[in-house]
Amino acid sequence: MTKPQALCSGEQEAGRSPQHLASLDGLRGFAALSVLIFHLGHWFGIPGLASNASLAVDLFFCLSGFVLSLAYCKRRQSLSFSGFMRARLIRLMPLIVLGLVVSALYVGLRSGHLEGEVPFAALTLALLLGLVNLPYLDAPGAIGGPQVFPLNGPQYSLFLELVVNAFWWATRRVSQLPLAIALFLGCLAILPFTGLGGDTTDTLWRGFPRVGASFFAGVAVFHLLDRLPGWLGGPRLFWTLAAGMAVLFYLPFEVPLWMQLVWIALLAPLLILAGARTALQGRIATWSSLSGDLSYPVYCLHYPLFCWINGLYRLRFGEQNAGIEGPAVIVIVCVASFVLLKLYDEPLRRALAEGVRRWTYRPASSAGA
Repeated sequence: MTKPQALCSGEQEAGRSPQHLASLDGLRGFAALSVLIFHLGHWFGIPGLASNASLAVDLFFCLSGFVLSLAYCKRRQSLSFSGFMRARLIRLMPLIVLGLVVSALYVGLRSGHLEGEVPFAALTLALLLGLVNLPYLDAPGAIGGPQVFPLNGPQYSLFLELVVNAFWWATRRVSQLPLAIALFLGCLAILPFTGLGGDTTDTLWRGFPRVGASFFAGVAVFHLLDRLPGWLGGPRLFWTLAAGMAVLFYLPFEVPLWMQLVWIALLAPLLILAGARTALQGRIATWSSLSGDLSYPVYCLHYPLFCWINGLYRLRFGEQNAGIEGPAVIVIVCVASFVLLKLYDEPLRRALAEGVRRWTYRPASSAGA
C-alpha cells in the first residue's frame, strides 16, 4: 500500500519528482481538454456538448489538495507563509499574465470592428485587476462581464485556488486530517443551498464553499492514503471511475445538483485515491504525463486563443463556423500550449525561482547594499 510518508517529497513543486504520478497527470489533462470542449459548446451555441465538464474544475481543486499535500508534506514546518505563496505565484502567474495580455489585445483591437466600441477605462481596470489576480465585480458586458475575470473567464478558479492555498498554508500547523475532514464536511453542507458557481459577480461567493469542499477532500485523501484498506483503489477502480468521469462529463444534458454533489463528495476523491494507487507504464504513462504538463496552459490560454481565432475568422468570413473553427481551436490551443510551456512558462518559472533563491540567500555583505 502506498503511504503518504513514502510519497512525501521535499522537492520544489515545479520539478518532476520520482513520485510524480502519471495517472493523476492523465486525469488533469483529460479534464482540461474537456473544459475546452465544454466552452466550445457554449461559445458556438452547440447544446449538449460536454454538458457537465465544468465539474472538471472541482476535480482540479481536489487534485490540488492532494498534490500540494504531497509536494509540501516535509516542508510544512520549515517553509514560511511568504515562501509558500511566492512558490505558488511563480507556478501560476506567468501563464495568467500571458493569457490576460493576449485577451486584452484582442478586446482592444476588436473595438469598432466586430461588436462595438470598447470602454477602454474598464478594459484597463480589468487588465490591472487580472494581473494581480483579483476579481472585477460588475464588469461591463462589452469587455466580458458579468464574468469576474472578464478578460479570461476561467481565471476565477485560479483566484479561488490561491485563496484556499493561502488558508491551507496559514493553518498548516493544525492537525491536518481532522481539519481537512471538518472543512470538507462544512463546505459540502453549504453547497446544497448555494449550488455551484464562482465565475460571475452574482455567484462569486458560492465559489468559496465549492473550492473548500474539493480542496480539503484532496488533503484528506492524502492523509488517509495509508489508513484505508488496500482493496479501495488500484487500477480496476481507477479505470472504472475514469470511464465514469468521461461519461458524466460528456452526457448531452446537465445533471441535477445532487449528482454534481455526489461527484464532489465521493467520486472525484475516490478517483484520486485510486489514481494514487495506480502505476501507469510505457506509452500510456508518457502520454499521461505530457497531458498533465499541458493541462495548465490549455486551461489558461484556451479562451484568449479562441477569441483571436474566432475573431479573425468572423472578420474574414462574416460569421462563425463551428465545424471549421472548433477543430482548429482544439489543435491550435494544444500546439500553442506545448510551445509556450517549453519556450515561455518553464524557462520563466525557473528564472523566477532562481531569482528568488538568490535574493533570499544573498550574502550578508550585500544584504544592506
